[in-house]
Amino acid sequence: MEPKFEVLPPGAPRPQKSFFQNLWGWVVAGVIAIAKFKFLIFGALKTSLSMLLMIWTYSWFFGWKFAAGFVFLIFVHEMGHVIAAKWLGMPVSAPLFIPFIGASIIMKQSPRDAWTEALMAYGGPLAGCIGSWICWGIALQLGESWVMAVASTSFLINLFNMIPVPPLDGGRICAAVSPWFWIIGLLLLGASVAYFHAWNSIVIIVLVLIVAFPRMKQTLFGQPTEEMQAYYNTHISNRLSMALMYLGLIAALLLGYWDASSHLSYLMDQN
Repeated sequence: MEPKFEVLPPGAPRPQKSFFQNLWGWVVAGVIAIAKFKFLIFGALKTSLSMLLMIWTYSWFFGWKFAAGFVFLIFVHEMGHVIAAKWLGMPVSAPLFIPFIGASIIMKQSPRDAWTEALMAYGGPLAGCIGSWICWGIALQLGESWVMAVASTSFLINLFNMIPVPPLDGGRICAAVSPWFWIIGLLLLGASVAYFHAWNSIVIIVLVLIVAFPRMKQTLFGQPTEEMQAYYNTHISNRLSMALMYLGLIAALLLGYWDASSHLSYLMDQN
């Protein structure tokens, strides 16, 4: 038996669906959209809510303007990681903000090699440095001390992240140059204890050491496996390139922190 089709003449009115049929169609379409884009929706919700929580928390200590500007620049830093990860084809989670600890993204798969890990790590402080310099320029134009304070603090936080100890960005960047730079990073991490006097900085440093110790022990003093040797077998040209990129970014951050701190002192005296 052949199927029968009803052919409507041109201009004939089409049958109208009831309200409940239209409503059900929209519900089904919404469920399909949520199922398809649930990671994007939930990720954006997680990031925005944790950002608001961090802004609210910091506002009690530093005022809402500084808190909002500082958290936004942390967001810029994290989005640098996300963009680099997307460019490298590595799936990552949306940024999660934790007051007095910072923010982080989670890699959903391990990097192919130390070079890939270094490039993804480099994206964060690079974006943070650019954002800090833009904030510095805005502070000069407006003459607002709190904007310059945001820039100065952002330069400093990104500098701390460049210490060559995993899981800090600097440690993952230097993994592509030589993991032995992690020993220097331990010394710099110890020196940062004397520089930072706030209790939360000590907590962060302890957490970094807890996470860093197993990888440092396995990589530097453990029995090397073929997979490990292949992972850190970076071409000499890439090693030199990453070393120059690393030193250049540190120089830009140091210059920014020094200049922003100088202008901040001047602006505070003027006010």
